[in-house]
Amino acid sequence: MLYDQFFDDVYRYTLFKTGNKWDADDLVSEVFRKAFEKFTSLRDNPKAWLMTIARNTVIDFYRKKRDLVVEDTELEKHTYTFSFEEALEKQDELRCLKKGLKNLAKEDLELINLKYFADLTHQEIGTIMGKTGDAIKMKTLRIVRQLGEAVKRCMEGK
Repeated sequence: MLYDQFFDDVYRYTLFKTGNKWDADDLVSEVFRKAFEKFTSLRDNPKAWLMTIARNTVIDFYRKKRDLVVEDTELEKHTYTFSFEEALEKQDELRCLKKGLKNLAKEDLELINLKYFADLTHQEIGTIMGKTGDAIKMKTLRIVRQLGEAVKRCMEGK
């Protein structure tokens, strides 16, 4: 039941965090194995509980492999059907967005990952991060605004 219901969310999150499907496959298996073993500790929100396990599993993965270099995500490998000028602009926007993401604090980047790649609600993220859903919502809005400004400045060459 949990597997069928939340597999896509866990997979998408681990794939984004690792950058390659083989590591993501291994980590997703590990997440659901841990969830099966700890099923009795499940409380109110199964998705938040499972994503907490996923988050901790990814952290453990990187602790074990500190020298691992993360490959670029599949996002860059997709071909686009834009004109040449549009393609260059999209490429510049993506470069600027990556630059903005690199400048975020670790907690802010994790929040963005949980919100937009794991597709969690503000309440679920709050449960994982030990904050209220309203606090997460406000922080998310601020981060998105900050990223938008950073991309705009970058595109203007500042």
